[in-house]
Amino acid sequence: MAALVIFKKYGDITTIHFLQLLDTIIENFIVARIDETIVGFLWFSTEYPTDMLVHTEIIEDIDNCIYCEQIAVKKEFQGKHIGKELYRFLNNNYEGKGIIVFVNTAPEGNKASLSFHTSIGFKIVGEFYRKDFCGFSDYKANLLKLEEM
Repeated sequence: MAALVIFKKYGDITTIHFLQLLDTIIENFIVARIDETIVGFLWFSTEYPTDMLVHTEIIEDIDNCIYCEQIAVKKEFQGKHIGKELYRFLNNNYEGKGIIVFVNTAPEGNKASLSFHTSIGFKIVGEFYRKDFCGFSDYKANLLKLEEM
């Protein structure tokens, strides 16, 4: 499933209109727009990658979860609930499933991402570690889970 998410600004209120599902080359990709400008996206998989499981210490069940590969919102649009609405759209389209994402803690922690995710209800349910991961040495990340919004 891929989706187009349109954000339209009415005064100080941002109203979300989910206009249509799109077939794209990249499956499972949600795009957020304000008018004609792309302001964010969320890329997801229907399960946690099996090759990463051996490197993940899990403290809570993640079997019935959608895995967020990546979420990003343009800097000038951060703080306007766009990331939250991308997750809400995903949550509404996969009712009964949790959403999991990992947020790196080392070598350089992503405090802004951890703060954002915990503020909308994500909880730490595991830790990922690899000596060498995507060009980083001693890579660590918290695995976070959202049950519902």
